Amino acid sequence: MPKSTDKLTFTVLVPSYRRPVSLLRCLEGLRSQTRLPDEIVVVLRDIDEESQQQLNQWMQHNQSVCRVEMVVVTKPGQIVAMNRGLEVAQGDVVCFTDDDCVPRKEWLENLAAHYSQEDIGGVGGRDVVHHGDEIESSRAKTVGKITWWGRIIGNHHCELNSGPVRVDHLKGANMSFRRDLMARFDENLARGSSALNDTDMSLWVRRQGAKLIYDPQSIVDHYPATRFDEASRELDKPDVVYDDSYNWVYCMLKYMSPLQRICFLAYALGVGIGTRYGLLKYLAAVPKRPMGATRQFVAATRGKIAAIRTHLARQTEK
Repeated sequence: MPKSTDKLTFTVLVPSYRRPVSLLRCLEGLRSQTRLPDEIVVVLRDIDEESQQQLNQWMQHNQSVCRVEMVVVTKPGQIVAMNRGLEVAQGDVVCFTDDDCVPRKEWLENLAAHYSQEDIGGVGGRDVVHHGDEIESSRAKTVGKITWWGRIIGNHHCELNSGPVRVDHLKGANMSFRRDLMARFDENLARGSSALNDTDMSLWVRRQGAKLIYDPQSIVDHYPATRFDEASRELDKPDVVYDDSYNWVYCMLKYMSPLQRICFLAYALGVGIGTRYGLLKYLAAVPKRPMGATRQFVAATRGKIAAIRTHLARQTEK
């Protein structure tokens, strides 16, 4: 028999690297929840001594609130950190947020309420994005959808005109899944910022027959901070475009039928979306910025082809 929500235990997993001030602000948000987590797992890098010191001090004063576990990894990358955190996590449900996010007081209570339905495998919410004193303010009718041909619609940061809705994918800054439905995060996505690892996990959980819910009242405040290592917020840089295009194609091909894959590749290579230029988007952009558009198109195409090769290699292994 599935557990009721009052018997389910909840772990919050926070990967962090070289952002101790942001991390402590995130932890204070977790400490102030109306429904406290049963466990907090923070994953840090071995070379990030300042964050380790700050976390140790915070833990000394807050272990009575809930179980707090610090995990240290040697290899870089968000996926490595999250997989190590999953090995430690003891909760029935694992919740994820970023170290530059601050969950609002009813965040976990709102997420937890949806797990009273046994067919719900994952729940996420809105991240309200702050840029200094300004907040990204926009409304959307659609959130968390993936079209049949592989176009990914996010909008998890937008205001909705409705309450909780069923979605295809959740956003990593504010998502949770039943632990027994999860797999390890796919290390083939461990490139740059490991973009779309949240989409990949969402699709995996849905493949198990579970539903995903987006609750716009389960809110974290997101204060985008500097990224270190290979990760970057400069989305038009060729190496970032390559990584992002690779991850998009690799992730979509994993979960599509043969016919969908044909249509998707025609769309990805022939049209493209955002910075993942296909031929038509490139031809539309090149008159205004010939050099920049060309670099972007080449990087995107190389990333997509590399993803196709990875997919074919995986199919051969099976």
